[in-house]
Amino acid sequence: MTRFGASHLVVLLVAAISVAQAVKIEVHGKDNKTCIYAVLSVNFTVLYEGNGTMENATFQLPDSLSSNGSTCGGNNSAPLLNMGFGTGHSLSLNFSHTDGKFSGDVLTFTYNTSDAKLFPGAKNKSVKHVAVNSLMESVPLNTIYTCRSVKAIASEAVVMVFWHVGIQAFVENGTISKNESFCKADVSTTVSPVTTQTTSTVTPIPTKPPPDLPAVGNYTVKNGSDPCLLANMGLQLNITITENQARVININSNSTASGRCGDKHSVLLLQDTDATIQFHFFVEQSKFFLKEVQANVSLLVNGSTTTLNSSNGNLKYWQAFVGSSYICRSEQRLVVTDKLAINTFNVWLQPFEVKNGTFSRAEECLADSDLGFLVPIAVGAALGLLIILVIISYVIGRRKSQNGYQSV
Repeated sequence: MTRFGASHLVVLLVAAISVAQAVKIEVHGKDNKTCIYAVLSVNFTVLYEGNGTMENATFQLPDSLSSNGSTCGGNNSAPLLNMGFGTGHSLSLNFSHTDGKFSGDVLTFTYNTSDAKLFPGAKNKSVKHVAVNSLMESVPLNTIYTCRSVKAIASEAVVMVFWHVGIQAFVENGTISKNESFCKADVSTTVSPVTTQTTSTVTPIPTKPPPDLPAVGNYTVKNGSDPCLLANMGLQLNITITENQARVININSNSTASGRCGDKHSVLLLQDTDATIQFHFFVEQSKFFLKEVQANVSLLVNGSTTTLNSSNGNLKYWQAFVGSSYICRSEQRLVVTDKLAINTFNVWLQPFEVKNGTFSRAEECLADSDLGFLVPIAVGAALGLLIILVIISYVIGRRKSQNGYQSV
């Protein structure tokens, strides 16, 4: 029997600020008592082959879940939480316990590319499985493992982003515990206050200075033991919560980097304490570029934890020829959505054809090149020429009018 709740938001080329009410599910034993309890929010990104191109499917764990296949466990079997949804999709986690603690051992995501709604135009229609190590750390029995921070797991063609997670297995007497065991990310998190822009006709309110510029992180994705994607950059998130609320967050330069590399599509996944960012690079006509950005950020807004989900798959930043690297020392602003922009600093990246673990010859951005100063000059010259043409047209038109009057 399944218990589930709240909202389901599919994020694709849009962004929204929402108080994420995570999906709830319970597994009951033969006595109808709860033996496994879970509440969680999950965002999936799956790379699949479409009609001649590689495509990304992005969707969330819906609130309409089935617990079929779940079991409380017994003498010869381990407890298993299985969350089925849609046309042959499921997310499952099996549990074990020892020395007074329980843990989730293997997380398995099963997806069916025959589902035309989630995987439109899929060339190879089949059921695929991705198994990864546990989502959660070991915690004492009779407590709820709680992790409100954003956690990303990348494996093969799948990236799963979790937040607002609460799990208890081996529930005693069907009573869900009120004691929580927090994940390391929640314990180490220091939440910054929301910056509110306020005006006053009496005394001006001092404004908090913006954060320092972000430190440059050195990120590497490997194919086996060989680096296949290199990225050095400083990242700063600019988040609009409401018209009067905004947040600026520097991404930690020690953020965990992972991802995958391909001939036409490579992914860099960065995971900070409260944020995960996916950078999707594609190749077209011998040039690579940043085509898609997905971000999941946990924020504390008015005392409640809020999750920003932003995604845009129609970008064209950071272009360079395949076999070379892209460099831009100047500050850039990548507009993802009306809710999220990313300021970048000292970018040097190469998502394809990395050789010997080092950057290839770099192509500079226009802002760094010697021709950068010509842009405002060209714009000014074009405006000046337009003004001259308008004046000439006015003089010619006026003369024609005067000649017409004289002939009459």
